[in-house]
Amino acid sequence: HMHMHMHMQDMEEQGGTSMEGTDVTEVQYTRADEDLIQARKFIAEYSISRAQDRLRTERKRKLGNHLKDRKRLVLQQQSHDNNHTSTLGIGAIIDEDEDEAMIIKDLDDLNDTCQKRYNAIKEMALEGSQYGDGRPLSAIATGRQPNVSIDPCRLVATGGWSGSIKLWNGSSSALNLLATKETAHEDRIMSISMHQGTVCQLATASIDLTGKLWRVNKDNDIDMGNEDSANQNEKSGYSIEELAVLNGHAARLCKVAYHPSGRFVGTTSFDHTFRLWDIETGGKEILLQDGHWKEVYGIGFHGDGSLVSTTDFGGVVQVWDLRSGKSACHFLGHAKRVLCTEFSPNGFQLATAGDDGTIKVWDLRQRKQYASVPAHSRMVTQIKFAHDHYGQNGEYLTSCSFDGTAKVFSTRNWKLLSTLRGHEGKVMGVDILDGTDSGIVTCGYDKTMKIWR
Repeated sequence: HMHMHMHMQDMEEQGGTSMEGTDVTEVQYTRADEDLIQARKFIAEYSISRAQDRLRTERKRKLGNHLKDRKRLVLQQQSHDNNHTSTLGIGAIIDEDEDEAMIIKDLDDLNDTCQKRYNAIKEMALEGSQYGDGRPLSAIATGRQPNVSIDPCRLVATGGWSGSIKLWNGSSSALNLLATKETAHEDRIMSISMHQGTVCQLATASIDLTGKLWRVNKDNDIDMGNEDSANQNEKSGYSIEELAVLNGHAARLCKVAYHPSGRFVGTTSFDHTFRLWDIETGGKEILLQDGHWKEVYGIGFHGDGSLVSTTDFGGVVQVWDLRSGKSACHFLGHAKRVLCTEFSPNGFQLATAGDDGTIKVWDLRQRKQYASVPAHSRMVTQIKFAHDHYGQNGEYLTSCSFDGTAKVFSTRNWKLLSTLRGHEGKVMGVDILDGTDSGIVTCGYDKTMKIWR
């Protein structure tokens, strides 16, 4: 951890110097109030153990690859020495250290499940489609780690230009409607995000200048007493309750994202700021971050919880350290507007996309572009990584675009695995249903939401 901390320090110093001269507005906000100080403390502590776990996993994987290479070399050496390879040799290597065998086995399992997943994605097809609204659907979100003990349903939430929120059952191809919140906002919803902890929460961002926080309530009694499945929809027992209004942005909101702890939510806006809100205190604004000279659009939190990335209409990708409030680094390279930004679950890569149709992958350790994927022929509206599941570590990335498609890329070599064609017109949102029955959900201008498996 020490190493990582040093690295962050060093990142900030460098980030700080490169920002000088280009932006002086940040200075206004140096006096942090008590809420923000507490939040930073919470985030620093929260992210330490998350980072340690992640780095431990990565070390194990690296060691596994190293051991396999060594084993291969030993075997080659033996077959050189005598043409019939003695099986004894391998046994000796493995018996030396029981752990080594386990490490290699874990890695083999990981590679194996990854390959199976890739093969499944290549066969992925449209499984279900539903008209979601009378106007375009602009945003979609899934619950990432479903808590099966609380709720076996795979929840999918959509938001649209009508201002309504809808909740769907992503467990089946029928995509049954579970709950509706009409006119959740007075104007178009631009973004929706879901956090599944002990309860399922939603956050929305609208061009009506507000963000809102919601809770999904599930009344189990209704469910139990209702044997008639035809009736299930009316009596699904789900409802969406408003928890808080996030007031403060001076212009329309763009995107909203949950901090991995589920305690904070971040929003971006045409007012050139991104803001952090504390859910525990009823959606109180605890941070207003200047530092973009154009409209701020994309936002994504690092899996450890320590960093947040925001993007703007000037092509700038910013990475902020939430523990200090400083800019950690920034990336230039996109043409025109950057609309989405997502950290890889591996913790050292960031993916961004926007107007230019390319997905750029940035290396946070070397602070430079790692890959540029020519993904779409038109603007990319959303990108999402698959999350950790059964040891998988964000093995694929999905994107959607105004070109009418959604795509899935391998994050091992950034090659295209699948193109999902089926929407008529622009695709506005995409998200991933993680897990064994994993699938992808999309929504678009054609007013439909679709599920691909």
